[in-house]
Amino acid sequence: MTENVILATDAYKLTHHLQYPAQLTKLYSYGEARVGGQYEQVSWFGLQMILDAYFRQPITDEMIDEAARVSELTFGTAAFFNRSVWEKVRDLGYFPVKIKALPEGMTVPVGNALFTIESTADWFATSLNALEDVLMHVWYPTTIATNSMVIRQRLTPLFEQSGTPDNVALAVNDFGLRGATSLESAKRGGAAYLLHFRGSDNMAASAYFDSVYGVPGRALSVWATEHSVATSYGADAGEFAYVHAQLDRAPDDAILSIVIDSYDALNFVKNVIGSPEIKERIMAREGRIVLRPDSGDPLTIDLQVLDLLAEIFGTTTNDKGYRVLQHNVGIIQGDGMKADTIIALYEALLAAGWSADNLVVGSGGGLLQEGFTRDTARFAIKAAYAETATGEHINIQKNPKTDASKASKAGLLKVIRRDGQIVTVAQSEPGEDLLTTVYENGVFAPVDGQAMIQRAQV
Repeated sequence: MTENVILATDAYKLTHHLQYPAQLTKLYSYGEARVGGQYEQVSWFGLQMILDAYFRQPITDEMIDEAARVSELTFGTAAFFNRSVWEKVRDLGYFPVKIKALPEGMTVPVGNALFTIESTADWFATSLNALEDVLMHVWYPTTIATNSMVIRQRLTPLFEQSGTPDNVALAVNDFGLRGATSLESAKRGGAAYLLHFRGSDNMAASAYFDSVYGVPGRALSVWATEHSVATSYGADAGEFAYVHAQLDRAPDDAILSIVIDSYDALNFVKNVIGSPEIKERIMAREGRIVLRPDSGDPLTIDLQVLDLLAEIFGTTTNDKGYRVLQHNVGIIQGDGMKADTIIALYEALLAAGWSADNLVVGSGGGLLQEGFTRDTARFAIKAAYAETATGEHINIQKNPKTDASKASKAGLLKVIRRDGQIVTVAQSEPGEDLLTTVYENGVFAPVDGQAMIQRAQV
């Protein structure tokens, strides 16, 4: 679907060309995650998705006519819509702007410029910030990437303490496609999660990650049942038929995820998984089997299931002193999982003497949706500099007396490393600028998705 980018903005911005100082010939703005949000640093990600979605399509006569009509209906007058500027954009075939950004995948302390945008044509200066809204949407993938980064950072010591550190990449799985507000948000949020983890059933996000960043196959998934499969066999004897069918049909070396709580999860483990014929089949398999006990309190049910599986299959003690289920058996928790509950569940396992290697989790709303807003990381885009036809250079700054945390940066900016720290300074200061041009007058910089992933793992 082609979006009319002229209308992808706050209505009041269509009036700003009538409000700026006379003869404005350049406007320069920047975007940041301000100090005071939930995080001290962000995992910068998603600008290329915004550019790919909205900056490649040309402005057309149909878009201009539609925008003029909607503007008149919105304001009750045709006087506010700047048809001439959008006709010039149409004739150019691109937005006359330059966007510089930090390399995606970087971990950036809050309070630094993540990107800048400036007009490159005199006549577009007063319309520059009509593009702010679509650019502001980068708050979402960056926030999801940051949340995923924080989960991984908190999980890593638990795997290092009790299990196999390399397993962290698959410890959390994206189950969020169905629970997102839209397919677009599922794709962007799911792609952001893939910056730090690999396990995902969000195929739309995996394909999107490839189309924008050129990295195919980033998401990995397994043979997994759901309740519609399990209950189609019925209860009692049907539960045996359900498991046998999976063992019959799945490749012997495939990972199997089997939902077990359709009726009674503990009974299922004791009497179905623990039955001699199914136990023997599982022990003879090459591939791993994880059981999914989603109903009930995870801190209770998951430990109960682990204890039952220990009775059935036995355990070994790894070189770190933690128990590991034998015969490639484990559990997967897919309900009620978000950052804090994921960590709490893993901590509970370790406290009970279990290695983190026994568990993987899946997360939906808690991974892509729940509680995340633009204010989670306090994203903002602010004008910082302007020029006029008379040669005036204007440093622009917001500095509200009642909330110093909303003070914005003034002047032309760059981001440098100083004494090992990332800081935003005036362009006139020494130091190599980490901001690089990603878009200028219709030309896009090349995208290196693998390098981005490597930056995110540092």
